[in-house]
Amino acid sequence: MERDIKQNLEFLVGKSRDLIKDQINSYENSTSKSGIMISVSALFTPIAISIISNTDSPFLIKFLILIPIVLMAIALYYFFLVLKPEGLDHGMNFNKFEDLAIKEYNDLLLYEIGANKDSFNDNDSIVAKQTNNYKNGTRLIFYSSIILFTLVTINMFLDNKAKTNTEIKIGNNDSLILKLFKLLKSIPK
Repeated sequence: MERDIKQNLEFLVGKSRDLIKDQINSYENSTSKSGIMISVSALFTPIAISIISNTDSPFLIKFLILIPIVLMAIALYYFFLVLKPEGLDHGMNFNKFEDLAIKEYNDLLLYEIGANKDSFNDNDSIVAKQTNNYKNGTRLIFYSSIILFTLVTINMFLDNKAKTNTEIKIGNNDSLILKLFKLLKSIPK
């Protein structure tokens, strides 16, 4: 019976350590992925700004392009919240080692299980908040990218249509290249 209790406690100590390791890995993964997402948003922001600065773009496109820019800014805020360091508990406290040195083995195992459980519970709200911030930032970058891609595509079609209408207005069934060639020939040498 005593041996079964010892094995059960050792098993629970191992599992509680694994849970804390998984929790810490989740926290670190969100932090590293957040940096990558900040880089992705840095790629899309210049595209949006170049469309705004393009004088040929219709006013409505220039106005609507502000939506993905605002979404990216909010996403960056969420990602910076993820990058904000917060301390996590890692289980047993080193300051308690001297006091624990005189305890029996089963008591040490029970203490570690309790310490790991407390650490896990303390870390849970921090990791959950970080995960939510990461998910919100990722969603906003995704929505921003879709809106930006849609607006760029619409702008390209509008821009091509405007160029086609301009070429047609030149008239006289001559192509633009032929007109330029005639213009260059007429320049005195």
